[in-house]
Amino acid sequence: MVTPAGAPSLRLVPAPGPVTPHAEAEDDVEGRARVDPGALPDPRRWVALLAQAVVEVLAGRRPVGQVVRWVDPEIVDRLRASSPPQAVGGPPVVVRRVRVSTHLDGSVEAAVVVDDGTRCRALALRLEALARRWVCTALELV
Repeated sequence: MVTPAGAPSLRLVPAPGPVTPHAEAEDDVEGRARVDPGALPDPRRWVALLAQAVVEVLAGRRPVGQVVRWVDPEIVDRLRASSPPQAVGGPPVVVRRVRVSTHLDGSVEAAVVVDDGTRCRALALRLEALARRWVCTALELV
């Protein structure tokens, strides 16, 4: 999403509580059933792909439904409310830098710099290993 300079940042952080399955999700997210993060894809690569997808959703270049399975339902609702109607074309979204921090509980926090073709933006994400996949449980875009 392109916002004018000085516009407020987008903060997509869900309320505390268990992750529940979204109506469009394919697999059950059984409460907060954790899995071994070592059995999941490399979090650095996954963060980069998810950050690119989220910025494309906010720019109207990708439908929200493409990230539903990987993002907390409350964040999905906020993405839907923040994304413009579907747009065609535009410059590609390029991930410039990814910094990942893995915690003892298996969760991952990351900072990502993304170039949306108009300006560079920063994203902060938190991923948790839930229901045999990485799920983004917190997201902030500046």
